[in-house]
Amino acid sequence: MSSVETYVCLRCRAGYVPVKGSDGKSVVQCVCPPGTFLNGTAASAPLARSCVPCTVGSYCPGGNPKARTPTDNIGGAANSCNIGTSTGLTTKSARSTRRADCIAQAGYVLPATAGGEAQECTGSTYAPAFNRLRTCLPCQSGLAAPDGYTGAHDNKLDVCQVPPGKFWELNVVRDCPKGLYREEFVRTDNKTSIACLSCPEGWTTQNIGTPRRSLCNVLLPGYQVIGADNATSVNGNPLNTTADDFNPPATQFCPVGYYADGTAGFACVRCPYQATTLKNGSTSADDCVVPPGYFAKDTHGGVLEQCPTTPANPATRAEAEGYYRPGWKSYKEVLSTTADGKDKCIPCGSDIRSRAMDADEMPGKSDTDKAPASSASCYILAGWGITFDPSDFTKFRAIAPCPNNTYGVANTTYGLINAPCKACTKNLYSLEGSTNFTACLNPGGFGYTSEGANQCPDGFWAAKDSMAPCEQCPPGRTTLYQPGNGAFQDSIEDCIVPPGSGIYNGNDTNPWSPTDPTNPNTPAKECPIGFYSSNDTLATDNKCKACPDNGSTTAPGSTSCTVCAAGYGIATGETKCSACPYGKFNLGTSESCNTCPQTTFNDFVGDGYLSNGITFKKNLKGPESCVPIHAQLPKPVGDRFGLPDAMFTDTVDVSTAGDDKAKVAACVTACPANQCCIAEIEKSDSGITCKQARLAPLGASTADNKARMYYKLPPSEIAAATKNTTTSAKTMASGIYAICDIEAHKAAAAAGELGTSPDPTKVEAGRNSIEFGTNACKNAETCKAACAADAACWGFIYVPGSGFALRGGESWLGGRSFFGSPNGADLGALATSTVETW
Repeated sequence: MSSVETYVCLRCRAGYVPVKGSDGKSVVQCVCPPGTFLNGTAASAPLARSCVPCTVGSYCPGGNPKARTPTDNIGGAANSCNIGTSTGLTTKSARSTRRADCIAQAGYVLPATAGGEAQECTGSTYAPAFNRLRTCLPCQSGLAAPDGYTGAHDNKLDVCQVPPGKFWELNVVRDCPKGLYREEFVRTDNKTSIACLSCPEGWTTQNIGTPRRSLCNVLLPGYQVIGADNATSVNGNPLNTTADDFNPPATQFCPVGYYADGTAGFACVRCPYQATTLKNGSTSADDCVVPPGYFAKDTHGGVLEQCPTTPANPATRAEAEGYYRPGWKSYKEVLSTTADGKDKCIPCGSDIRSRAMDADEMPGKSDTDKAPASSASCYILAGWGITFDPSDFTKFRAIAPCPNNTYGVANTTYGLINAPCKACTKNLYSLEGSTNFTACLNPGGFGYTSEGANQCPDGFWAAKDSMAPCEQCPPGRTTLYQPGNGAFQDSIEDCIVPPGSGIYNGNDTNPWSPTDPTNPNTPAKECPIGFYSSNDTLATDNKCKACPDNGSTTAPGSTSCTVCAAGYGIATGETKCSACPYGKFNLGTSESCNTCPQTTFNDFVGDGYLSNGITFKKNLKGPESCVPIHAQLPKPVGDRFGLPDAMFTDTVDVSTAGDDKAKVAACVTACPANQCCIAEIEKSDSGITCKQARLAPLGASTADNKARMYYKLPPSEIAAATKNTTTSAKTMASGIYAICDIEAHKAAAAAGELGTSPDPTKVEAGRNSIEFGTNACKNAETCKAACAADAACWGFIYVPGSGFALRGGESWLGGRSFFGSPNGADLGALATSTVETW
């Protein structure tokens, strides 16, 4: 038994824990586990003892885990967390095993040293239940425990409250601002903690953080105590604002026209100079303002008056200028040093008037009262302009009235705007003080267009003030155009008939002499040839005048007669125009008659034969009536007429005439001047021979029932186209036919022996081929037309009983024929009837 280890049973009783031997298996003792303690003593019956749980507020370390003998500590003991009679410590639960398991109760913290008494929280500190704190937690800065607080110091919300005069904002304690207060503590979770209470209306506090309502004892500027008699009493009783029981009385805003700046006690003060305030509750004399349109002056202790405006009938130009004043201003700013306030009111501008047109904002005024409170009260009259003052672009001046050729505003116009006089558009004019662009009118002679007025061109007119485009003068009329001066173009009466023209009305019975010659609407035309005019102004006689004494003009529109009329000329030694004689003509282009032109005929013997021209009438107007007095038979017709030999009754001796050319000329000129003469010239080795057939001229009428030969005369003004070794005779017809008597040869003519057929298919048929009364030649007119169109035709014949037939010539080697016309100058009265014209 003296061994260190004693081996006992293999198991412990319920509630005990075994203590192992050195072998780690043997149970050498049974002890109470930590958190329990043995509930009996050693003297107690072993079976009556057991391990019981440690209670809350105590801790049990259990039996000695090294116990070996029955006398060793096998049960442990229950140890209280609190020393003696102290309180404040506990455990979180039963079965605690260590002193360290002891924690502080609500409102307590752990002892300063281990094993000591718990520390109780006081004042503005707290500690939550079951804490292990060594010191109490202080309230957040600014929070505090209510005065006389007796509750547990375990709840932060109960202990740490917002003090009077403070409020809680975003977890920060702040002082109530001036004008607010709080009289009690309040938890931070109370919704009232975030705001202070307002002082009664009109009152504020001296400082921030006010804890009592009685400290709302400072009267706010702009307020007065209701019933205040003066600066220190209310309803006759003094008011002590410093008493602890001060109860702020009711207040009200200072009314319009009064102010309170906090220095004058409990009553409001009237604004000086009858100035007013813009609202109730004004707080300073600087809030005393003067309405727009007014100024202040010292008269009668200080009054307000409206800025001067233009009298209804201003006596002087300076008096007419108006003033205005915009905006509310302090009475100090508009206190005038003059009687009229012009030093404080704003002038509208030079010559600009004013009239009270803005709403009068002076208290007590009606809705219809007006004052000159803005530039909208400035005005100018109709026909005036307004523009910037050139000496100061911040100012305006009136143009009163707008000058000529401009226009101003249409009506009385209010406001300071740039509205200068507007110039009329190009070349338009207006009178002084015009009010609208419609007053800009066109001067006489200037037509209106979209760009203004332009002087009408020559031949156009425009009435003054018509505002219409230029109108063209009646056809043929014109105007006297002077650049820049429309005085001669402002009426249709200014449309004159120009020199060389005359009035003309094609609808009148006599167009050139209408029944209303002075009507300016009557058109004009250039005077025709033979008429003239010298008009240069609108006269009573604007007609074209016929040239006197057979005179004429060279062209339409002449102003004088400078030539003779066609068919007339001035003979040598004469001064007036008379009919052109035989062999002459005048186209109306000169004062003298022209001799018919000469015609050259190329012949087979030399350079040609030159024939003078003749006419069969006097008073002829052109060379178309001139024919050669001796005409060579045209080459296309043939070399000779193809007449029977019996017709050649005269032989002319030309042997002594000279050369061949002279002999030809001698043969031709030997023809009598008063007869139709056919001269046949033949050239042979023996020389030149000449024979003639001489026929009497006849009139055109066939009523005498005589046989006639019509010869197609060429015009003398057209020369042959070429000049060859063979004669190239004229082929163009003049339209004139010489009529010759062939009554003595009518049998031969009827048999076709006078000439040949111009039909080339019948050339071989000889002279006996003749056709009378064909469609192409059934009377004189049709025969002339057919022969004129046929180069092979020298003319046609008429045989009573047979009718008309076209005739041509025949070829004759070495010979040529000429036709000598009877000269009208030698025929006398018969001259005009011996030819037919086509």
